[in-house]
Amino acid sequence: MGCHAAKDDPEGQAEELADPVRRENAIFNLKEIYTETLAANNGDRSSEAVAEVADVIVGPLTEAYLKYPEDRISGLQILDLLYEMRDPRSLPALTEALNWRTEVSEDHAIRAAQTIQAIDVPDAERSQTIAALGRSLERITGSRPEDNKMRVSMIRALGSLKDQGATEILTAIATKQDESQNFLINRLAAQQLGELRDASAIPALIKCLFLFAPGRPDMRMNDVAAEALILIGRPSLAPLLGVLAGKDATANSIAKHYIDAIQARRPDLATRMTVRQVTGSEASFALGALGFSEALEPLLEEAASSDTARKLNAAIALVRIDVPSAQQERVRATLKKVYDGLPKGFGGVAMRGQLLAAIAHTYDAQMMPFIYEQAADKKANPELRLIAVHNYALLADKQEAAKLASLIGGEPRSEDGGYREKFEENQPLIELANECDTSVDCWVSKAGSSDTAKARKGAYMLGRFATGNQKAIDALVGQLGSEDLGVRLSSLMAIDQIAVDGSPAAVAKIDDLRTREEGQSVWTRFRGEALPIQARLRSRGGDAS
Repeated sequence: MGCHAAKDDPEGQAEELADPVRRENAIFNLKEIYTETLAANNGDRSSEAVAEVADVIVGPLTEAYLKYPEDRISGLQILDLLYEMRDPRSLPALTEALNWRTEVSEDHAIRAAQTIQAIDVPDAERSQTIAALGRSLERITGSRPEDNKMRVSMIRALGSLKDQGATEILTAIATKQDESQNFLINRLAAQQLGELRDASAIPALIKCLFLFAPGRPDMRMNDVAAEALILIGRPSLAPLLGVLAGKDATANSIAKHYIDAIQARRPDLATRMTVRQVTGSEASFALGALGFSEALEPLLEEAASSDTARKLNAAIALVRIDVPSAQQERVRATLKKVYDGLPKGFGGVAMRGQLLAAIAHTYDAQMMPFIYEQAADKKANPELRLIAVHNYALLADKQEAAKLASLIGGEPRSEDGGYREKFEENQPLIELANECDTSVDCWVSKAGSSDTAKARKGAYMLGRFATGNQKAIDALVGQLGSEDLGVRLSSLMAIDQIAVDGSPAAVAKIDDLRTREEGQSVWTRFRGEALPIQARLRSRGGDAS
């Protein structure tokens, strides 16, 4: 009977990888050695003990994968262990695994791509890794579940490399119009382009603002394309201004195709649509999220349009950009004019509510009388009055709270045709205003509260009164991980307002939340605001990366 290595001997077990009879058992033992060492060192792969094990086994594991390609089962087990190790020295095995065979080794390619996502690929090896991923993606022509799993893992791997060498591959996938490719793959590729921050991708991303799934105009990628353009930052400004002005021929052409596709399904909707409406909507949103003051004049012009959708989208974008103090009165006047010009019927209620919410996030004392007017207008739609009362309560100081309390006290009860009971739900916010008034220190204490009403009111008041205050910014950053989405968003918006020089802590916190919550519903609902604001905070802090 031959001698075999001890179960806990990494060097001996690594040697047994060459034995086809002992290989599977050796992989099992090596995985046990590595994972137990990792657990004993609190999951720290850089610790001395874990590194010592990795130094012994990563080379033999990589060599075994390359040397025995016929052993598919053991090969996948090796890849599983290499995934746990996340060691860039395993790249030769990973890139070989990307050379998949149909109905044989798709799972190898998927695991290899997932591992590439998880490791820090050295700069010198990124080009060849990108090339290997590109070749592997080119070979995927079907639409089996395995094909889409490979596409997803490889596209994510390309994005994780954060290397602009992947731009050409990702843009080709993002803009591909082929029924054999699930449109969710297009969306993922556009999303990953944002991770590369490559200005050369902007023309493709402009296209993606308007592209839709073949025969399915209801399936679009405008949200992820806008997100990518925002992450790229200032280089996106001029092209988006061109789209807003109607000067981008490609955008206009795709928008026309989009309207034609809507016409085939819903002619009643298409008759009310125009190319400028479609292009203006997307450009306004992205320009607002970018936040650059250079968009002021074009957005003011767009807000003067006779088209309801165009002027509403432009008005909301105006709230988000950096407006020079000398121009703030023009913006206030525009917001009021757009609001007053929105449709009076049921269709206008949602539009007015949307604009009221945006106006609240100006944190502008000069807009408080306007919000109050909407709350006090007994001829207005009740839903709008409720929104206005709540927004006013969130922003009110002590004097304004007294004014609101008087309004509520004079409102008839429901049995008399009024809404006093609903208005009175804002009483806790009024009491907080009476307690803190304009004291930043007091509002800092409320903003960090576990009580939802206190935290949201505190965030709004800091947005109004604490510009540049580091204590306030710190308190708000502490709430970005709140389980309550309303608290998260209120804190995030306030940070955007007061962190005039950026906030590395907020940027890092958003990155942390993204890492921990990617794929969860809470992140999906938060990311639409979090990522644009994170990009603006980076830009203000002088970090364009």
